[in-house]
Amino acid sequence: MPGQGDLKGHGGPVKSVATSPDGVGIVSGSFDYSMMYWDVADAANPALRKRFSDHDGAVNAVAVLPDGRHAVTGSDDGMVRLLDLKTGAVEHVFEGHDLKVVDLAVSPDGKLVVSASWDRTLRIWSLAERRLLHVLKGHRNTVNAAVFSTDGQFIYSTGTDAAIRKWKVSDGSEQRVVYRNGWGINVLAALPGGRELAFGALNGTAAVLDIESGEIAHQLAQRDRPILSVAMSAEHKVLAFGGGDGIVSVHDMNDWTPVKLLDNPYGPIWALTFAGDGDTLYLGGLDDTVHYWQFRPGRDFEPARGKFPRRFQADEGLSVGERQFARKCSVCHTLSPDDANRAGPTLYGVFGREAGTLPGYPYSKALLDSDIVWNAETIGKLFEKGPQHLVPGTKMPLQKMSNAEERDAMIAWLKEKTKSLPGQATE
Repeated sequence: MPGQGDLKGHGGPVKSVATSPDGVGIVSGSFDYSMMYWDVADAANPALRKRFSDHDGAVNAVAVLPDGRHAVTGSDDGMVRLLDLKTGAVEHVFEGHDLKVVDLAVSPDGKLVVSASWDRTLRIWSLAERRLLHVLKGHRNTVNAAVFSTDGQFIYSTGTDAAIRKWKVSDGSEQRVVYRNGWGINVLAALPGGRELAFGALNGTAAVLDIESGEIAHQLAQRDRPILSVAMSAEHKVLAFGGGDGIVSVHDMNDWTPVKLLDNPYGPIWALTFAGDGDTLYLGGLDDTVHYWQFRPGRDFEPARGKFPRRFQADEGLSVGERQFARKCSVCHTLSPDDANRAGPTLYGVFGREAGTLPGYPYSKALLDSDIVWNAETIGKLFEKGPQHLVPGTKMPLQKMSNAEERDAMIAWLKEKTKSLPGQATE
């Protein structure tokens, strides 16, 4: 049945997914600033167990520790969080990165986590001691991915500078550049046996690299759009890549033959993880839903999943004001009393409301301490100057509108659409 097994609950595009060691738990991170923990023991009827909303930015990376009880997240706020999946507690927040954290990897023994950031560094953290061990510097541009070697002694990393680098875990020293690609590299996976790495690049290359020789051992794909995600099941010997073209390809690691291809024309695949059975994948992208795909045994034709266009891609038949709201605001905000788990609070009744006063939403300290009242003037300044200019320290993402006519049209449309009905509260 279409949609059966999908994980529904996020309020924004899904940027990361990971499977627990026992194969019955899935964690997912979203643009809605949250991580969700799902029980998929009954794959057809998944259950949401916990929702973690303590992030101050999109959750770009998630990983489950070997104990199956804890997970780590990396987000746009530059933080790495250690979460207890059973109690829902945030056990620790690791601070240090200057820009967003985009990838995480946990050591095989579960004692360390490495974070990759757009601040051009990697950081190795001790989970037991709750402290920073080493800062790894050497990449010349944003760092996009990191993995531990299968023996846990080394870390491999890559990024926009197109180099795959090898680092020693014990002291954080760079050992060598393993490989240089012609284009930036987005994703890495350490393959069983410790001799090979899989990578996906900006130019659409998906390949397997021999670490010792630095040569390409297997060229798996050459697409027209960037490779954005990778997943591997060591137990079931399958490897998958997801791309900006919406294509997911699954490969048999025994002989590198293609197993299955999914062509989803409705958006990029930012996140992939295999379910415990090795025959199904969970996919994340522009949809608010984590999609479940059984590829083995599969049908000859897989129907396209998700809705298109997304609310923020809508264009035809819209007024100028509605179009600008769809593009600038609809990823984070709804217009109804129900905020639908979005990254920002509902805009229902926003005109005349004091900033930071909607019950239940975790506002930034900057907004809580402000004396702003939302009206046509302050909303206009927000989009003319940018959130950081109006409220320094806010967690609102940058959304500026330089065209005054479009800005005024959106404000007028928003004022009409966010009116409260008689008798309904508008705090």
